Amino acid sequence: MTIFSFIGVEAWSGAAWLGYGLLASLVMVLALSSYRWLLLYLFGGMAYWFTVELIQNILAGRPILMELSSWHRYIIAMGISWLPLAAWVLYRALRYDDVSQTVSQQRELEAARYIEHTPVYDDNYQPRFR
Repeated sequence: MTIFSFIGVEAWSGAAWLGYGLLASLVMVLALSSYRWLLLYLFGGMAYWFTVELIQNILAGRPILMELSSWHRYIIAMGISWLPLAAWVLYRALRYDDVSQTVSQQRELEAARYIEHTPVYDDNYQPRFR
């Protein structure tokens, strides 16, 4: 019994060893390069899919959803996982509407201070010609 017996390493072919070795070496090279931020996308995607799997397994345990196929439960789980994103977008849209009203009111007040075709001078303006 080896440390990797739970994943069946002894049954891997040479191509599997080569593929997983290349994958591990590329992740290490990426971690040591200036593009290590790409690993955040990789791990973020893994965390997202883990969350979808978790929601799907919770749905599979519900008696009313047991008769649905696995594909349908995955679709429902992805929809549930998008609810926080939808709430955030709705919050930002409603907040932007309030902010844009404030900004437009401020611009209208600034525009009302200036009369069209009237030069704008500083307080210390001295005309050259009298």
